[in-house]
Amino acid sequence: MGSTIARGLDGLIDHYVVACIFLAQLIMTLIGVGNVGTVSALGLLLCIVGLAQRSVWADPWILIPLILYNLISMISTFAAYGNITDGYGALQSVFPVIYLLMACLSGQELHILKRLCAAWTGVTALCGVCGFVWQATVLGQTGRLSGLLGNPNAMGIFLVMGWFALMSCETEERLDVFLHYLEPIVLCALALTLSMGSFVAMAAGVLVLLTGQKRNGSWKETFCYACVLLSKASLGIGIGVLLYLTASRTSVPWLCLPLLLYGAAAVILWQKYEYFLHSIPWMAALLSASGVLIALVIVFTRPSAIATFTERLEMMESAVHYLTVNPLLGVGPYQWRMLDLQDGGIYFNTWHIHNALLHVGVEMGWIAMGMLAAVAVRFFCKHPKSSVKAEITAFLIHNMMDTSFFYLGIISLALITGGDPKGKPGNRLAVKAVFGLFAAIFAWNLYCAIRAA
Repeated sequence: MGSTIARGLDGLIDHYVVACIFLAQLIMTLIGVGNVGTVSALGLLLCIVGLAQRSVWADPWILIPLILYNLISMISTFAAYGNITDGYGALQSVFPVIYLLMACLSGQELHILKRLCAAWTGVTALCGVCGFVWQATVLGQTGRLSGLLGNPNAMGIFLVMGWFALMSCETEERLDVFLHYLEPIVLCALALTLSMGSFVAMAAGVLVLLTGQKRNGSWKETFCYACVLLSKASLGIGIGVLLYLTASRTSVPWLCLPLLLYGAAAVILWQKYEYFLHSIPWMAALLSASGVLIALVIVFTRPSAIATFTERLEMMESAVHYLTVNPLLGVGPYQWRMLDLQDGGIYFNTWHIHNALLHVGVEMGWIAMGMLAAVAVRFFCKHPKSSVKAEITAFLIHNMMDTSFFYLGIISLALITGGDPKGKPGNRLAVKAVFGLFAAIFAWNLYCAIRAA
């Protein structure tokens, strides 16, 4: 036993950069939209780790626009508030550091890191499902699952990205086989969020996945693949929908417990279920058709979703009018809400425009918006794997109609599981200068946060 622990500790020390990035992912998931003190302390730690690295192979077409976006964000904050602490730059500056640290890892270490983060989405889903059942059966409280992220819509897209990340684990390694058992848990938790935007993003990702499958096979093979995929999704999401309806629409919420046991059985038999679908294609086609019924149930469970979507379109229309107010630096972080309150039109009572690109253009200017768009395009075009493209597509689609861009754990998950940091070998002095610059920024922001506390 002692030797096993010792070997584990030795492995942890050998891969301490992986451990640090994974720890950062855990922390950022738990702090939601974040706070300056925690993020600055975390960023400072990552920069210290980065300064100790000797070789970096970074993609400049992602790294440079990402750094420029953050620097412009801080300049916009300074123009609006006279400091660099009160805006998004103080929080989001951790992302270039994480990406640059990923570029220091070997291929094997990146493999381990991505699978650890995929597993973390499964753990997050499990905590969410168990918490939902506990609240329903013991506390008598029901509602959409917010989970560890604290918001149903953010939790929804986090789980969608996690589902695609789990599908990327296609090898026969023991860890990857284990990860497949997390799929039904993630799908069940996703259903409990009732996040319509996340389901739309998921559908877009599935289309990308099927398009990639068609390039490598015939129409028949693609159809069979789609039936198996949708059958698995229907079962996992269907269990979640039944849990939600039992807890919220009946007078016997304790019936969630038998359903929870049914979900546990689905997890245990997940591989056999998948084998069954591959063995009997007509049954897979029949079960996949049940997904239409499940989708209708979800829509009828949240009839307000259509009105919410219409409101977001009106919000985007309002945002377009502010794009020309200050094209260079924008109106300043958190200023759109104040302008929206005073302009005499519809007041949306939210801090963020439910379209990340528009929000960045309005509050931080067109250059920042362009840098963000360049990073998004490069991310999508660079990775050849269709499951990764599907994850990135889902992430981008969701950010066109919601505010997941401002949840730190979601962005970091996209960087880690959807990003490919490898590129040209970086100049050691330039890389250390980048880490040093961001270390100074984090140290200053940490000092400001402590002084303000």
